[in-house]
Amino acid sequence: MADAAPKEKKSLVWRLVRAGLWTVFVLLVAFTIFFFWASSGDSDDRDIAPGAIMENAAAPPAPAQVPELRVMTFNIGYARGPAGDASGPWTEDQIRAGLDGIVGQIKSNNADLVFLQEVDIQSARSSDIDEGKYLLEAAGLRFSSCVITWEKNYVPFPYWPPSKHYGRMKSGQCVLSRFPIVQSTRHRLAQPDTNPWWRNKFYLNRAFNHVKVMIAGNEWDVFNVHTEAFDVVNRVDQAQRLVTLVGALQNKTRVIVAGDFNALPPEATQKAGFVDEPEADFSQDTTVAVLRTMGLPEVLPDPATFTFPADGPTRRLDYIYFGTALTKAEAKVLGPPPGPFSDHLPVFARFTVH
Repeated sequence: MADAAPKEKKSLVWRLVRAGLWTVFVLLVAFTIFFFWASSGDSDDRDIAPGAIMENAAAPPAPAQVPELRVMTFNIGYARGPAGDASGPWTEDQIRAGLDGIVGQIKSNNADLVFLQEVDIQSARSSDIDEGKYLLEAAGLRFSSCVITWEKNYVPFPYWPPSKHYGRMKSGQCVLSRFPIVQSTRHRLAQPDTNPWWRNKFYLNRAFNHVKVMIAGNEWDVFNVHTEAFDVVNRVDQAQRLVTLVGALQNKTRVIVAGDFNALPPEATQKAGFVDEPEADFSQDTTVAVLRTMGLPEVLPDPATFTFPADGPTRRLDYIYFGTALTKAEAKVLGPPPGPFSDHLPVFARFTVH
């Protein structure tokens, strides 16, 4: 009887160890299944793919004569307002209020072409609102082209607490137009090589959306751009790819390139030490210098004109470049009325058309 107790104790210990090992195994299997399910979901992962074109039949048709063209670019931050991602989640009413504010800015400036970035198409974080469709119809414009840049089954960001997770993600970029859109092409951009592989599984693929628009009988090439925010080398590579695409155009006079380039002009006096992003350092960033090799003027050459962050701007990340078929008549950063409705401020330009 004296030997039975140690044997029973060893048996109990082994059963506990085995139960623990099985628990760890089951958790690892469950985590692996969740990881690969959550990080999947791309409906089209081709490098070059057509964008979706929508027509709003309720809007008036394009005018036959276009002596003037009014252009806006706006990273709308899915209409959450100026607060960061950690401030969510947001209610449907909050998102709709932000979208309505954005519509007000589009309509009050009578914009003809609107370049939008960070537009949720059907995402849990924005109550499944198709923001591209909502803005097209509410702004009273006739055509839109939207491309998807981020489509995942579940994005676990911000990491903690889980109640703040983005969840199901389908987001991208849209061009709204008063004029017919006849072609749309998404050029998917590579993710940063410096990201760990597991992060890139959930990371977005930024993009250029090349849209062909018919304005008063002429075909125009417009590019809606959203380049990398956190990796300088990756962003400069993307800028060079854009320069190549624009350089390949047969007609470089009727062209507009606009969007969020996540880069400062070389002449900026402050390139690091920002209160809102202390880790940001643009001192070695040549993105805008590369973009200038397109040979297209920029509507706001003053380096002291800022667009970010919207509630206390300290730098410019958003740009509009244009071809020689346009002459700039006016350009400005639109202030928040009362907003702001995003963490960026929109850039607006009015041109005469030749």
